[in-house]
Amino acid sequence: VKSVLRQAGKLKRAEPDVIEDIILMRALRDFNWPKIIVDDRSIFLGLINDLFPGIEAETQTDVVFQADVKKNTIKAGLQAEDLFVMKCVNYAEILEVRHSCFIIGNPGCGKTAVWQMTAKTFNARGQETIYDIVDPKAVTSDELFGCMNPKTKEWRDGVLSVIMRDMNKNNGPYKLSQFYKWIILDGDIDPEWIESCNTVMDDNKVLTLVSQERIPLTPEMRLILEISHLRNATPATVSRGGVLFINDSDIGWKPFFESWMLKY
Repeated sequence: VKSVLRQAGKLKRAEPDVIEDIILMRALRDFNWPKIIVDDRSIFLGLINDLFPGIEAETQTDVVFQADVKKNTIKAGLQAEDLFVMKCVNYAEILEVRHSCFIIGNPGCGKTAVWQMTAKTFNARGQETIYDIVDPKAVTSDELFGCMNPKTKEWRDGVLSVIMRDMNKNNGPYKLSQFYKWIILDGDIDPEWIESCNTVMDDNKVLTLVSQERIPLTPEMRLILEISHLRNATPATVSRGGVLFINDSDIGWKPFFESWMLKY
């Protein structure tokens, strides 16, 4: 509800004279559309039409950002298909209202390309975006978040705690001037490690470690989870993040083939 209200508020501020029913309908439709699978889209539109009978409104997109994504996608040697560009725009819109985001889709559907092209576009516009990629399933939960030696009481940092602390304190490659700092968790969701991220993903925006240290997310930090499904995630986890679902039919195999052909 809160994310829909944020989206509606953004639309209302942009167009204060538009009727609020239209604003709310657009907020509900446009914010939820990227997370709906192809088979459920007709059902979703039916629900929207029932809630707002007789109201029609075009989807409002940032045309300038869309053009920038196209330009940077072509520059990177990829295919700037309309649906791919739209997914990049949807992803950027989710980041405006949510500090954590699930990018969901089967392997090879273009998940990585979506966030990489969005980052390239931000950087090309002078909005410096930096990211760190972690595979949470490549290490144990203790190695990810850190652990305390029960005998010596010595604290040993984890991968995620080091990255988040550096981002928070602007150590190493991270700077205060950067527009976005993304932590990309590229791997399957497992309740063993994802539950520890719940306080990061909700409105607390804080990672609480076993050592009692609390590392808050700064306004430019975002937690991105690139996954193939949410089967092992609890409803509490799912409700805490924005969702960008990439269907197999959204991008398909043709862009891969065309990009490969351009190399030879």
